[in-house]
Amino acid sequence: MNRKRLWGTALGALAAGSLLAACSSSSSSSTASTAGSTAATAVNLQLNWTTDATWAGSYEAEAQGYYKAAGLNVDIETGGPNVDYMAQLSAGHALIAFAGFNDPATLNAKGGDFRVIATMYQRSPIGIISKKGSGITDPKSLEGKTLGLASSSLLNWQQFAKINGVDTSKVKIVNIEDGPSALGSGQVDAYMGYVTEAPSLLEAKGIASQSFLLQSFGFGYFVDVYAVRESDLQNAAKRALIEKLLKADLQGQLYAVEHPTAAGDLTVKLYGKSLGLTTATQVSNATEAVPFYCSATTEAKGIGYMGGDELKVAVNTVNLISGVKVPASGAGLVDMSVLNDIDKQDPSFGKIPAGICSS
Repeated sequence: MNRKRLWGTALGALAAGSLLAACSSSSSSSTASTAGSTAATAVNLQLNWTTDATWAGSYEAEAQGYYKAAGLNVDIETGGPNVDYMAQLSAGHALIAFAGFNDPATLNAKGGDFRVIATMYQRSPIGIISKKGSGITDPKSLEGKTLGLASSSLLNWQQFAKINGVDTSKVKIVNIEDGPSALGSGQVDAYMGYVTEAPSLLEAKGIASQSFLLQSFGFGYFVDVYAVRESDLQNAAKRALIEKLLKADLQGQLYAVEHPTAAGDLTVKLYGKSLGLTTATQVSNATEAVPFYCSATTEAKGIGYMGGDELKVAVNTVNLISGVKVPASGAGLVDMSVLNDIDKQDPSFGKIPAGICSS
């Protein structure tokens, strides 16, 4: 399937001493670090997946000089299926790591030391994708159909079906690795995947698509949160760096939200040759992602904040699929104090421009 991290968990971050050698730095910060950066502080930002337009906001934070203005020399380190991103954070190699909301929640239940200080997307972009006109518009409409799933998504499908009253005996499950190909060949009627990526991938195969979000039916968590170590938040010097990095990166996210075409183009310029990315797909991904930054919480408080119905659904889902017991408020896991400090210093920061998010 296109994103193999779909609903996956970290690979055991508490074994901090065994950082995977497969984790390599994408280091797109080299250009920014060469100009008068002797006073800049070097920090690492760890991605939880490979370098595509998902992270265009971070690329723009560098390209627009937000990191440099914050006095930081940021090394953006790639993730991927063989990278234990939470181990990189646990060992202190990364100052901030992007993670799924379930990763720090699950690891904290085993004695971990992590806090979530912000989120990139407000809603999960994971959904059920089918051909346009398929009639698959809600969970129950999957009955009598064939659904493609990555092996790591089976439990999530079972829980999602249960809370939505789907008779799973009437849904044929096929294990797949490439959702668009499986849908295009007729192997499946629908598949679980990222709705931000599906339209362009299917359009390239001549397929018009439709989708619905799992989160619209009570099941979904934040897929790309900013995770840090609690011990770093308690260290004044580390906390100051975390605040600088978070603010600069969110500035980049705002730029990408306002300029998705430029953000997609930049992604291809940086990584297209090595990863085979195309401008059409990356611009589409960046554009399709824009609505996921929006919620009543972001309209009220600004980009990155976590709260409201989105947080309630995220906590309920993580508790359901991971067996943890995070309070409905997110207490002990979600810590908005860094964003609150940024707001006190700069009340105008983080507002998504009018016209991008609907009321």
